[in-house]
Order: sequence, then structure tokens, then C-alpha cells
Amino acid sequence: PELTFTEWGKELGSVFSVKILNDTFLVLNSFDAIREALITKGNDFAGRPQGSYRLEHFSMGYRDISFQNPGARLKLLRRISLSQIKMFDTGNKRIEELSSSMNKDLVKMFRSLEGRSFNPKEIIYTTVMNVLIMLLMNRKFEKTDKEFKLITEMERLVMQSIAPSGNGVELDILPWLRYFGNSTYKKLERQAQHRDELWNMIKPQILEDIRSDDKESNGLMHVLFRLYHSQQEKTITNSCLLEEVDLKMTFVDMVIAGTGTTFNSFCGFINILSQHRDIQEKLQEEVDRVIGSDRTVSLNDRANMPYTQATVLELLRSTSVGPFGLPCATLRKTSVSGIPIPAGVQILRNHWGMHHDEGFWGDPHAFRPERFLDEAGNIVPPSHVNRRHMMPFGAGTRVCIGEGLAMGRLFMMIATMAQVFVVEQGRLKSSWDPRTYQSGIVLHPLDYEIQLKSR
Repeated sequence: PELTFTEWGKELGSVFSVKILNDTFLVLNSFDAIREALITKGNDFAGRPQGSYRLEHFSMGYRDISFQNPGARLKLLRRISLSQIKMFDTGNKRIEELSSSMNKDLVKMFRSLEGRSFNPKEIIYTTVMNVLIMLLMNRKFEKTDKEFKLITEMERLVMQSIAPSGNGVELDILPWLRYFGNSTYKKLERQAQHRDELWNMIKPQILEDIRSDDKESNGLMHVLFRLYHSQQEKTITNSCLLEEVDLKMTFVDMVIAGTGTTFNSFCGFINILSQHRDIQEKLQEEVDRVIGSDRTVSLNDRANMPYTQATVLELLRSTSVGPFGLPCATLRKTSVSGIPIPAGVQILRNHWGMHHDEGFWGDPHAFRPERFLDEAGNIVPPSHVNRRHMMPFGAGTRVCIGEGLAMGRLFMMIATMAQVFVVEQGRLKSSWDPRTYQSGIVLHPLDYEIQLKSR
């Protein structure tokens, strides 16, 4: 629908409504409208739709970070999660070591297939997902582990069953269809079974870490479990008491939200790289000059690698794998672009349309990192008009808490690929153009194959 809404916006304007079965959504289709909703009037638009049977089922009654309405519990969970994620973005030595370890695993798996034509998606998924697992519980899973298989299947079922349009919407309107073999309901039930089985496997691991007083047990789930137990034992007082369901859904939310977007962005990038030799050579020149071949990439290298930073920004703009972000809802009577909006209206923000606005970008369907460089070749500041027109993680009060983590991971993986490999197309070729991606709550690049040569 992102391509359709973008075309409709050319005739209907920056704000219009669309009806999907019995649900009416207000679509914000321009930078000005989206910025007004997210930043200028962020508190008005900070709600989440509460009438979706599918979202309520998935989130165990809106107990995750993504889909619950503002309140004390959400504020607490966001604050703790942000404090843990920031370690990935502040030069923390242990986090740096973990990130480098993940990159070494990526290179090792890719090198084992050097010279052959292969689909890189499984290797990329393993790497991206394990960074999240390290953040959450200081572990990593092999693809043969039961936990890995449960996460993979759980995410697949979620992506198939909770998109705002397409299959499954009928379940929001007519929940009783679940009694008559509805296919989306069956997927939701299987996803819930995988979620509960996964939780029953990882919970004892986290509790054992805490009992053993392991100094390395400083993942987000360790922090949340310690807070939860302190509240239960009343050693601390807090106006917001956590329940185990909050911990479970925070884990699920972080894994699914943090893996799917970065995974699909980087999958898109590798195909782009294989078909843009000029960009590949510029990345290689920069990494050779700044890092060389004798040491691994570090987050601290970002300040000296403007072209690689610009490539990350252009990747997020071009692919826009979260085309609408997460749906939001008005918490009170408000307005946008001068149009009055009552409380409780569901809002879709067309980030895809904003990131591919021909009137602003000129050539939005070209992949051109130079958009984010000044005449001297330096990265433009966040205040630059091009950076301000970029909102891949949303903005304002509900901005994605994983923004810094995602940006850091993409930088390290892109720089590592440029340092170690030459990427060429393999036997199975597909368009790199994101307009060909499979639509959904997260866009998925088409399958393709690559061939790698060591530099």
C-alpha cells in the first residue's frame, strides 16, 4: 500500500482518509504533516490503536513497548531499555568487543562460501539477531539451537499476521472468525505457542545468571528481572509494578522489532552493493584509508568515515523497510495541517512517500549517498534539510528506542564488508529497487544470490 498511498497523495494531498474494511485510517503523506504529528504535537499522536484483535492477541493485551499506550509502565520500560541500548553507542568496551565478535562471525560464515553463488539472507539474519540476543541476555544462539529456530519462526508468523492491510484484517473486524478456521488466527496461535516455549527456555537461563552472581549478567533482561524481584520483595518502591508478562513481551518486542528492520535493510544493501560498483569502490577507498586491513572496524571510526555514514543514511531512506512505522492513534482532540481530528483516530504515517518525494529529493529512486555529504565531503549535520526529511525510526515521544543500535550495527557491517570482500552478483539476480520489495509491516527484498571475493 505504500506505493499506492504515495500515488494517491499526488491527487488527494498530504492528508487523506482510507477505509480498510470497517476501519478508517488517516494517512499522513508529507514531511510537514508527519513532522507536525510526531514532533510539534507528539503528545497528541502518541497513542496506539487499541481496537485490533490481532495486535491485542500478539502483545498479550498491549503489554509490549511498541503497542501500549503512554503511562507509567511504558515510561519505565522505555527508560531502562534505552539505558541498556546506549551502551552499544557510547564506546563501551565490552559492547565494542561483542559487536566485533558478531562481525567476525559474519566474515567467517561468508568466507566459507567464497567463490560460490549463494543467498546471504540466513547468514545476515543470524548475525543481526544475535546482536539483539547479546543485548538482552549476553548470549548468542547458533542456527541449530532450538531458541534460534523458535525466534525465526515466531518472527515469520508475526510479519505474516499483523500488517495493517492484507490478509488478517478481517479478524480485527470479526474476531469470531477465529472459531471457523481463520488462517491468520492459526498463525497467531502458533506464534503465541512459540513465544511461550521460548520464554520457558530463556527464563531459567537468565535466573541462573542472576543466582550465580555472574558479573557478565548485565543484559536488559537481567536488569528487568532484578527490578521485578526487588519490587516483589518490596526492597524498592515504585508506582509502577512490573509483572512477568511485561518482561516476556519486552523480550519478544525487542527481538522482533530489532531484528526484522535491520535484517531487511542490510539484505537490501548487499544487493545494492553488488549492482553499484562505483559505490563499492568509494566505500573500499575510505575503509582502506581510515582503518586499513590489519584491525577490525570500530564504532569510533564513524567520525572519520563520512561516506560510509552517508551510505547508512541513504540505505535507510532508499529502502524505508518500515514504510509506515507503527500505527498511532490520537489521544485527544487535535489537528494536523489545519484539519481537525477527534480523539481515537488511527493514523498511518507514509514514511515511504516522504522518503521518495520527487518534489524534494529530485531522484528518489536513485541510490546516492552524496545526498548526505556537503561540498567538502563531510557528513551533513542533523539540522540539514535532508537529514530533517529522514525519519526511518519515527521521531518525538515514540521514536524507536533502537535507533542508535541499528545505526551502529549497519555502520559496522557495511564497513566490514567493504574492508574484507568484493561483492558481485550471483546466479539468481533480482532488482535492487525497493519498489519491488514484498510489502508488509516490514518490507522484504526479493531473493537474490551473490558471489564474494576476498580483497
